[in-house]
Amino acid sequence: MPSASRLAALTVALLGLSFASCSVVGELEPRHRLRHPSARARALVQTAAARVRPEAPPPAVPAPAPAEGDTRPASFQTGDVLAEEAGGDDAPQAGPDAPVDAELALAATAKETFVFATPSWRAKKIGYLRGGAVVKRSPEPVTNEGCAGGWYRVAPQGFVCVGKNATLDVSHPLVTAAARRPDRQSPLPYAYGMSAFPPPPLYTKVPSGDEQRRVEHDLVHHSRKTPDPAWDDVLYEAIPEMIRDGRQVMAWNGVRHSPVSLYSGRAIPKSGFAFLDFFEDGGRRFGLSVDLDVIPLDRMRRVQPSGFHGLSLDDKTSLPVVFVMTKGAHLYSGDPRTTGLSSVRQLAFREVLPVTALRVRRSGVGYAQTTSGEWLKEENLVRIEPMRQRPGWATDGRSWVDVSILKQAMVAYEGQKPVYVTLVSTGADGLGDPKETHSTPRGQFLVHTKHVTATMSGDEIGDEFDLRDVPYVQYFQEGYAFHAAYWHDSFGRPRSHGCVNLSPLDARWLFHWTDPPVPQGWHGAMSLRQGTLVHIHP
Repeated sequence: MPSASRLAALTVALLGLSFASCSVVGELEPRHRLRHPSARARALVQTAAARVRPEAPPPAVPAPAPAEGDTRPASFQTGDVLAEEAGGDDAPQAGPDAPVDAELALAATAKETFVFATPSWRAKKIGYLRGGAVVKRSPEPVTNEGCAGGWYRVAPQGFVCVGKNATLDVSHPLVTAAARRPDRQSPLPYAYGMSAFPPPPLYTKVPSGDEQRRVEHDLVHHSRKTPDPAWDDVLYEAIPEMIRDGRQVMAWNGVRHSPVSLYSGRAIPKSGFAFLDFFEDGGRRFGLSVDLDVIPLDRMRRVQPSGFHGLSLDDKTSLPVVFVMTKGAHLYSGDPRTTGLSSVRQLAFREVLPVTALRVRRSGVGYAQTTSGEWLKEENLVRIEPMRQRPGWATDGRSWVDVSILKQAMVAYEGQKPVYVTLVSTGADGLGDPKETHSTPRGQFLVHTKHVTATMSGDEIGDEFDLRDVPYVQYFQEGYAFHAAYWHDSFGRPRSHGCVNLSPLDARWLFHWTDPPVPQGWHGAMSLRQGTLVHIHP
């Protein structure tokens, strides 16, 4: 377990610093000045509030009950425990269905608007809001000390300073531009795209035809190509108000790009983007990214997330299980010891089957028996057994996560009871030294910082990447985290730079099951001592 000194050192990992393995990129920049509330504000807040609802889990994945004596309110559909709010007459009501009135709303205008435990810049940071988030607040500031706009209590707990990173005006241009919130009900919180080649320019406005030809010298040739048809399924709406009529986009620092600015650069070849809005102009389709870049979609491949996910475990379905790691394997009826076997059906790649302890060998071939009495060959299987020896931390009601590097498997436990099993992708270099290779660290850690999404990038020569808004990120040791991977479907094989990659469905389940919880409407949370334990071993 981490020592007190190491726990203190983890504060440097809070919500925005970069590390060597799975780097998370953060911003804290000045914001646009406040505007007066408008009649349209009430509708905007209602729209934002309507999107904040308890998440549903992946299919057949029940959330474990809270530990005995745990009185925190919880969504038993998701395991997402909402932190209790601080008391007081001005405290806003907590809960995802609590009404949000425009007159009692606070909106984030920064990429990261921090929430503090007490109304002070020196206080502990307990989480943050993503730009565009609208949360309920106290009617009046609790103090103006160190914050001219006032420190407001926000739901479900904590305090935010109104000023450069937050506003009481929910019609602020950055709030309206980012009104589409990340969907925590979905395996991917946004619609995503990966750069095609050559990669797209990042426009700072909706470009005219002449401007496009000036920036994209191959546009005539490129326009003859067929765009990814997957983009046909997204909803195309009017050009966002912030960039209509030739206006430049407003950056997250609250400043519009120069009127003569046309584009800020180009994406690198291995890059991914999340999108807030889609629109058409001049017969061409564009997306407005979460980072407020205008990107032509015909230079992007739409991300279709992996459909793979693990298996929920309970009293009827538990370990051992096997994952089929080959294509063309079959399930058989009969008995290899007596009657012989007949094929029942072909098994899917990475299909998971609960099995018994019975294993037999006939004519040099091993067979495993399923709990339904059928059989499969023990070839190219990953078998996950019940734990043989109870670790000291496996106490009743304590959640913890077991990751095996050699099996590329993860099991989530409540005490001694396994509740979920799946395949993962750990570091590409296996059991190597994480300081020298792309390997996952081994030992016991605590999940300490969680992001609904976070940008990860790397500048190693020959292996540069820029992956925006990676979903369901959970840091447990320096730059190492659990997170969804939307750029590959190799779960069950080593693949990562050291993080533990999960399928989007599995990452979403784990995110809502572990501590610290991320309250509805927030984008991130942290706790140095209350996080779920992680045990990583060969």
